[in-house]
Amino acid sequence: MTSEPQLSGRRIQVIGVIGAGKSTFARQLGKQLSIPVCELDPLFHDSRAGGSLSEADARRSVQTFVELNDEWIVNGNHWVQLKDVTYSIATDILWIDTPLPLTLWRVITRTFWEVLTIPGVLRRELSGGSLIAMSLRVRAKKHANFSKRTKTDSRWKRLSGWNGRGRFLARVRDELRAA
Repeated sequence: MTSEPQLSGRRIQVIGVIGAGKSTFARQLGKQLSIPVCELDPLFHDSRAGGSLSEADARRSVQTFVELNDEWIVNGNHWVQLKDVTYSIATDILWIDTPLPLTLWRVITRTFWEVLTIPGVLRRELSGGSLIAMSLRVRAKKHANFSKRTKTDSRWKRLSGWNGRGRFLARVRDELRAA
């Protein structure tokens, strides 16, 4: 028996702090499993898109995605807003828990790139809406909340460490080859 988390089904919610690697992981897992991925950040808030949908429109969009697909991966930290849409029917909630130095590196490099390429990001970073500051501010709170949930809800699985995502994806790939 392995201590690595196993998938229970194919309705998967991927969560983690800013910079954990949720989007990349969700796309890779979706490709391996041949199931569609819905990214929540572009729906709820995305500086690249210059804004976001209203919460009601974002919920409707996700609801439609879930209704059109028996199997799915939903990627993003909006599971509270979507409790009655995706969270309650997800078979697995995968928490991507990367070490702080790796997370910070990703957030800093992403922010630097966005400052250079997206109008308004520098203003956001200097006006109190800093992605870097927010990632540090919410990390401990989310970690405590998510840790508690992994102990009380068997759907919650923690993929931790420098290569937790990679180990999980390799195991899924190996299981698919063996099937």
